[in-house]
Amino acid sequence: MRFSPILTIFVSLFPSLLVAQLSPGDLHEKHSHLEGMTNCTKCHELGKKVSANLCLQCHDLLRTQIENRKGLHANAEFKNCVDCHVDHQGRRFEMIFWKNGVDDFDHNLTGYQLEGKHQSLKCRDCHQGKNIRNKSLLLKNNKALDRTYLGLNAACLSCHFDEHRAQLKSSCLDCHTQNRWKPAEKFTHQKARFKLTGKHSNVSCEKCHPLVRDRKNANDVDYVKYTGIRFNQCTACHADVHKNKFGQDCESCHSTLGWHRIKGNKFDHDQTRYPLRGRHASVSCEKCHTPQRKFANLRFQNCTDCHTDYHRGQFKARAPAGACEECHTVEEFSPSGFTIQQHQETNYPLTGSHLAIPCSACHQKVRFRANIVTIQFKFKTTKCDQCHEDFHKGELNKYVLKSGCEFCHNSESWKDITYDHSQTGFALEGQHKLTGCLSCHKPMKRDVGQSPMKFVGLFKECQGCHEDIHAGQFREEKISARIKKNFTRCERCHIAEHWRADKFIHNRDAQFRIDGEHRYVACGECHKKKLISGNPIVIYKPVDSECRACHNQNPEKLKLKNG
Repeated sequence: MRFSPILTIFVSLFPSLLVAQLSPGDLHEKHSHLEGMTNCTKCHELGKKVSANLCLQCHDLLRTQIENRKGLHANAEFKNCVDCHVDHQGRRFEMIFWKNGVDDFDHNLTGYQLEGKHQSLKCRDCHQGKNIRNKSLLLKNNKALDRTYLGLNAACLSCHFDEHRAQLKSSCLDCHTQNRWKPAEKFTHQKARFKLTGKHSNVSCEKCHPLVRDRKNANDVDYVKYTGIRFNQCTACHADVHKNKFGQDCESCHSTLGWHRIKGNKFDHDQTRYPLRGRHASVSCEKCHTPQRKFANLRFQNCTDCHTDYHRGQFKARAPAGACEECHTVEEFSPSGFTIQQHQETNYPLTGSHLAIPCSACHQKVRFRANIVTIQFKFKTTKCDQCHEDFHKGELNKYVLKSGCEFCHNSESWKDITYDHSQTGFALEGQHKLTGCLSCHKPMKRDVGQSPMKFVGLFKECQGCHEDIHAGQFREEKISARIKKNFTRCERCHIAEHWRADKFIHNRDAQFRIDGEHRYVACGECHKKKLISGNPIVIYKPVDSECRACHNQNPEKLKLKNG
């Protein structure tokens, strides 16, 4: 390419002016070392915008995260760096652009979902230097520990002090939830090596688990001792009132049901036709061998020979009457041994999220005949409204009655909607496909949590959602289901793909044809703005189409000139 002598002289005389024309502005102070035209290709590919691949040649931490498919930057939605990071805006300009603001950032995109108490925290409550374990790695990469969002991990103890002083596993969520630290809602003593039975179930935790003072943390000087507690013998906790006359095998006579309830340990019940197993072994003799029921010829073929049918005959059709063993064992009546696989063979197989909910969420206690309480296992219907309240308050009954709630929802997730919007008579096209449901279907009540959204009776015309930016210039009389007059047909000029008036053709749709030199006149030359109700509105009609309305010509002078 050859330059003219004049251009060469201009460049030599005014080099700073040329740089100003080529550079859009100063780089951020972190990138200031890249200033200069010779460094452009370190970030930009020739003739193209900033290259993400070039960025990652310097940003090693992010490249490693992306390669390991971890963190926000591994998300395909964020592969283009300049969508969020802007430069050439000055040395101190904030380089992170938050599309919806930092407070509305969707943290799920990072791969770590905020739940419970974490949802109410500010970003910097977690993203601060003291919670970063590998500080040296970030400092090596020139990261400010109190400004970066890198360096955290999902382990609870990376941010929280270990209340248990390494006594237990580091997986805190095995016992606790993110809603609150106390009580440990997910913990059950049945998971421990010493399972609580009988009277032990009513003993307060502090009786066995004392406080230990260690002062390792100024705000938490003591902790509860959970491990290293002896429990192999009863005398580890209880005084031997027999003074070792009967040895240390207390269980040979006693059980956790009560100290004064003595087992008939001298009688070997295994010699009978009914060996005692499980909980039966700890039942007092008088419970079964009452004055009315002596020792011989007792019925024991079915559980109901001794026990009342707690389920009140709900399972007679499924199994022979009294066949409690299908779900229960003599070891413990609760929890039930009825498996998910068995549930899949019923008339309501569990799918999706139903697999994760506890049995008691559906099978609740009800009052049977004569005010007898039992658990409901038989239902009149298996439709969703048997357990779930109609969130839509009957507004969508025409769809629900046709196919049930499954018309839109599925059991995997209530929020996962599959619905053909064209069935409403308003097919989503163009930008409408990208619009969130709540933009049109707003809650019926303001400031009320979990308020149903409005689905039926919405305007299908543009004015139902969009403001008339033409201030009524194109209103026309039309009778509609919702609007009887002053109706604007936006679709005559606009399409759903974007707001530009692509369908408008001036020589076809307007009274004034654009010919000759008029073809090169900008729209704004004829269609001026005017303040209407305090808003600047472009005037399209009425517009005076006479020449003198735009051209300042004296008719008398024109006549003399042409004469």
